[in-house]
Amino acid sequence: MSPNDSQHILSGRGERAVTRPVILVHYHVYKNAGSSVDLANRAAVGGANFIELDKHRGFRKAPAFNAALVRQVLRAHPDMRCFSCHNFVPTVHRCPDFPALPIVFLRHPLLRLASVYRFEAISEAHKHTPAGRLALKVDFPEWLEAFLHMPNGKNYQTCVLSRTEDGGHSPFTNDHPRHIGDIRVAAERLDEVNALTGVGIVEDFEASAARIEAKVVRHMPGFRLSGAAANQTKKIGNWREELAALERSLPADLLARTVMANASDYALYDRYR
Repeated sequence: MSPNDSQHILSGRGERAVTRPVILVHYHVYKNAGSSVDLANRAAVGGANFIELDKHRGFRKAPAFNAALVRQVLRAHPDMRCFSCHNFVPTVHRCPDFPALPIVFLRHPLLRLASVYRFEAISEAHKHTPAGRLALKVDFPEWLEAFLHMPNGKNYQTCVLSRTEDGGHSPFTNDHPRHIGDIRVAAERLDEVNALTGVGIVEDFEASAARIEAKVVRHMPGFRLSGAAANQTKKIGNWREELAALERSLPADLLARTVMANASDYALYDRYR
């Protein structure tokens, strides 16, 4: 479906058309500049018309954050214009019941892992988790060694972007659903996003933001993503230099195992960068 300025839906008897405004759906991948994106989203639609489903007390325990849930919310709150969620099934843009523009950002896997390390130690919600407690005690290489053995240490981006419609994980995972993910499904969905709004890249945020703006502003005049910045754990001037320094800081065998454990995430990143 190609979203237009609005969608006309016939009533049950075909007597009149109902105009549905375009909504934004942010497939918020953890530590992929999502807070910056949501800062722009909230400014564009207004706080009353923006909802983070997984943080809202009425929906945080939903069995699946998918198009059916968005449809349910829109029935009760037809003025809602933007939905964000860390656990979205990223197929909401396919729903024929309402026109939706998707936003998603990918991040270099190692730079993302370093950001997770920094954030876990300071986040009130995460610093008491096993990864958070460890981040408070050890340097990044030691933390990474342990994190690779935790569920979210392997191919996290691929896993969340290939969620099944019921909110679970793809069965194509060699019995480790949160370790591998289904890169074929994730790539198919990202190709659709790329055609609609463009897949964003955190390391190329401003250029990505400009491409996304150009698509969204046609439907939401005044939408601005460029320059948005929120919840950053470290301001990075040159990401290539930062990446090289990170790679030098790791023992060669640990770097190799990190790349192998996140091979699908590396492949997705290279595909859309």
